[in-house]
Amino acid sequence: MSQQDTIITARSPHFWLIPEGDEDFQIAVQMVSNDPENRRFLIDQPKEIPLRHLKASGRIRVQAVIDQLASWFYVNNLKEKIEGTDRYFEIPYPDQIDRLQRRNVFRVHIPPDVTGVVEFFQPTTSTLWVGRLDDLSAGGCAIALRPDQAIGLDLGVQLSPVKLSIDGFADLSVNLVIRNQRIVSPGEWIFGAEFVDLGPLESQQLDRVVMQLQRT
Repeated sequence: MSQQDTIITARSPHFWLIPEGDEDFQIAVQMVSNDPENRRFLIDQPKEIPLRHLKASGRIRVQAVIDQLASWFYVNNLKEKIEGTDRYFEIPYPDQIDRLQRRNVFRVHIPPDVTGVVEFFQPTTSTLWVGRLDDLSAGGCAIALRPDQAIGLDLGVQLSPVKLSIDGFADLSVNLVIRNQRIVSPGEWIFGAEFVDLGPLESQQLDRVVMQLQRT
């Protein structure tokens, strides 16, 4: 995949700007336009306080989620573009994009000292079940359940809404589709699920949580 195609096929028009060496500062911005012919795109400028922080920083990491994989490149400065009262950053296409190459590289297990739960309505009885979140990625998760909770969870079944809570990290509502299952013990089954129809805010929150969990 070329850099040009990579930028065009980003999952959402939202990017993160992260100063190098200051990864705790992450500001989400909107991509305004993409210009493949001139190999550049425009992004909105953030509000005043984060804008000052970015301008005072050196090298900036520009990050997006592409095909459910974290992808990023670096710029040494943010070039301003002014159109009337609108102010943007103009960023050239990079010579190189770094990507996490496989989804399982981007998957993290929930640490034993962190409580992660998944709440959903069982498809056939509408009973509210609570499962344990076993792992998480930018594109899906694994849910640990008792065998009696597995009724109706066939491959391809969509669950909506699903409440995903990770103590101290995330609390959001998602839609997911069951993609696989495995029996790890007589009392526990693991279901692999893929997130579907994620909005940009949910996508950003999931990406941020995965990176935070990776650091732990």
